[in-house]
Amino acid sequence: MRWENYFAKCRLSDDGILHCTEEADVTTKFSAEAQNGLFEIEDTSWWFQYRSQVICRIAHKFLNEEHTIFDVGGGGNGYTTNRMALDGYCMALLEPSPAACRNAKRRGLRTVICGTLEEETVIDDSMEQLLLLDVLEHIEDDGAFLQTMYRKLAPGGRVLLTVPAFQRLWSSEDDEARHYRRYRLEQLKDAAQNAGFEVLYSNYFFEFLFLPILFVRVGLEKLGLLKRTEERTAEEKKRITEKQFKERQGIVQFVLSKLESWELKRLMGGKRVRFGSSAVCVLQKRSPSPM
Repeated sequence: MRWENYFAKCRLSDDGILHCTEEADVTTKFSAEAQNGLFEIEDTSWWFQYRSQVICRIAHKFLNEEHTIFDVGGGGNGYTTNRMALDGYCMALLEPSPAACRNAKRRGLRTVICGTLEEETVIDDSMEQLLLLDVLEHIEDDGAFLQTMYRKLAPGGRVLLTVPAFQRLWSSEDDEARHYRRYRLEQLKDAAQNAGFEVLYSNYFFEFLFLPILFVRVGLEKLGLLKRTEERTAEEKKRITEKQFKERQGIVQFVLSKLESWELKRLMGGKRVRFGSSAVCVLQKRSPSPM
């Protein structure tokens, strides 16, 4: 990838990370400690593995392997970015957190850029393809950010994005993650179309997590049978996170694999998944009309 095609100015640091900002650090939603904690569990997490599988399958239908895909925010530490690079996609991580950038380089990603899409150094109408994986919900003015993506994309450029779904699934976990909202597909598509995008594909996924989250995370918390995140000790938070994301084995792994396979077949077969804990959309910037 020739970064000069996309950035007006960058500098390469000794650790191989491109910087398109003069700031030594950037304030993000996650601390370096939180990024490093995620890095420790991502490679063995069934949740990250399955989400990446969904993204890779949908990307195969809608994105071009030969054109650079910028993973904006990178899911934190570039887990999905790296997986898609191993599958043959031309990937670049654009991530504001220096800690996450360092973790992505440790993971083996070749092109890691420390910066944000809003940087003035990012050239308008330049980027062919973007990933935005569970990032939009962290942005207060999501409409303005979608407009920024639209401006940075080349005509006909595409975005594959995921967000947490359904406000009824809101719990203190969302507060802890500093989410502003969870989305219904209609709400997400309206926001994208208002920014000028054409919606090529939309669906829910993680359907099999909807009821467990509703009854366990939301229900037990409302009944006072489960501590809110702000009431948990650091050790309790770590234990719960490891329990939620750890690699599954035995009968649990067997059941999960069947549920995942069934959902993937529906997603790739054009079937509507009625609900889920996440939503996915593929958007396209409209090409200018011929004169």
